[in-house]
Amino acid sequence: MLAADVKDARSGSELVKIDKSNIMQLKLLNASILPIHYTPKFYQYVLQNPNCSRLAMWCGKYVGMVCCKVDSNILYIMTLGCLVLYRRKKIGTKLLNFVLDLSKAEKCTAVQLHVQSSNSDAVEFYEKFGFCVKDNIDNYYRYLKPTSALLLERLIVPSNSEQQVIVTSGDGGMDPIEEKLVELSSDK
Repeated sequence: MLAADVKDARSGSELVKIDKSNIMQLKLLNASILPIHYTPKFYQYVLQNPNCSRLAMWCGKYVGMVCCKVDSNILYIMTLGCLVLYRRKKIGTKLLNFVLDLSKAEKCTAVQLHVQSSNSDAVEFYEKFGFCVKDNIDNYYRYLKPTSALLLERLIVPSNSEQQVIVTSGDGGMDPIEEKLVELSSDK
């Protein structure tokens, strides 16, 4: 279980897996929040990959969503959003923390997403979490104005416990403490 899957009793928010019983809620949220129409193929993918998506609930009501996919060690955020009335309640933060936790669990090297170039609120939100603009793509969106998108990226750096650090003594060997550290980090 990822840390973001735990219900936050203080705020009344929680993240739940998407399945056949609540896929319609995802469709309604996407239609309400995002300017793009998603095909049945998108929803099939979400159902077939339940660990990569979540719905956000606030006091029992579906208010946000995130859907991701992992490809070549890059976690790509396909959708992430929250209903306007429920913004500024840390729901987007909780959804993005789910993504970041998932990227580490999947041993990804980066998290990426596209944002419409005119969506300064979204860009600002992601920049607070260490995302940077990697590229500006003209004509990315077929039916939106403007048609350009920004490719945002955050590199994922393994924590110290996941990195193998080998420090050698002057003779090229390791002392017993260093050997134990390497042994512990090699078991993962």
